[in-house]
Amino acid sequence: MKKLIWVLIIINVVLFAYFNLDYILPKPQVVKLPELNPEKISLLTQQQLDLLPKRVGIITEPTATVASTNFCYEWGVFSSNRIAAAQTAATKLMLKPTTKEQSAQDAQVAKLFWIYIPPVKSVQAAQAKAAELKALGVQDLFVMQDPKWRNAISFGVFEDEKLAIKLMNELRAKGVRDIVKSMRDQGKGHFSLLFDHLEEPRVVEIKQLKSNFPEADLKQVTCN
Repeated sequence: MKKLIWVLIIINVVLFAYFNLDYILPKPQVVKLPELNPEKISLLTQQQLDLLPKRVGIITEPTATVASTNFCYEWGVFSSNRIAAAQTAATKLMLKPTTKEQSAQDAQVAKLFWIYIPPVKSVQAAQAKAAELKALGVQDLFVMQDPKWRNAISFGVFEDEKLAIKLMNELRAKGVRDIVKSMRDQGKGHFSLLFDHLEEPRVVEIKQLKSNFPEADLKQVTCN
């Protein structure tokens, strides 16, 4: 009898809980969003956007920094009777370099050794000779346009005589004949041209003047 009473009590408790579940475990409150009215939506003009208040402290995307590709260069060394021609060549390239005169101490060590083939009779002969040399595997050469050495073929100018001799031996090993090694006459005075913030296309243009100025090298220097 007691067991029957307990069974009835448990059944009543379960039924009471089932029918009052909403009160025992209330459902989460549903927030009803306001309805959108498309007919009330309008686009703002640029003038209206400009009149809106600006927020302070907005983080904007970082602007990409473009690395400068401009560097300073020194072109030389030129003798006193060659610096004017170099200045004219720079002017034709729309450049305005600063002329720098080498000190007496620097001038004393500016000995240059030149490897070349003496001038031939004509431009056509020089071009034919250059093609013949390239067929032998010689790529670094210049047909001179300097009035004094026009149509000569230059292979390089060196401050170190050992490097000049090494090049001469390498050329002879390839079958090149009539090579001459001599001191490059720079005349009196020693000058160079300084270029500020020279762009890469300009660097290429100056290097293309090597046939006119084989004694001069273009090197990157620290900008002042």
